[in-house]
Amino acid sequence: MPRVFLAGALIGAILWGGTPFAHSQQATEIYIPVGQSPGLSGKVTIIGTVEAINPQARTINVTGSAATWRAVITDRTKIWLDKSKQRLSNQTGSFSDLRNGVLVEVKYVDGERRDGGPADWIKVQ
Repeated sequence: MPRVFLAGALIGAILWGGTPFAHSQQATEIYIPVGQSPGLSGKVTIIGTVEAINPQARTINVTGSAATWRAVITDRTKIWLDKSKQRLSNQTGSFSDLRNGVLVEVKYVDGERRDGGPADWIKVQ
């Protein structure tokens, strides 16, 4: 009987333990190139070109394949510079790294693709 209980507890721990993937991916997201985030890129995120920047409102407009989206950059928004094409390490960026014409990937807070919503993170290529 104790072995059955132990096996059930172990299986439960493994199934419950599946959620740390999202936390570990969030911690390593800086190292994943634009468009290659497993389960996120193109499904939860917006990939497109920066078309307009409003420094006063701290917003950017991103034109993707089907529409144009606006994202608000807050103090909590992480901005990363994807330097994988230059075979360099990715770096932490800032609002000043967002320029018209650059390719970006935007993930909104809570994974909701809301036009005009706050961005959780932005990768700049």
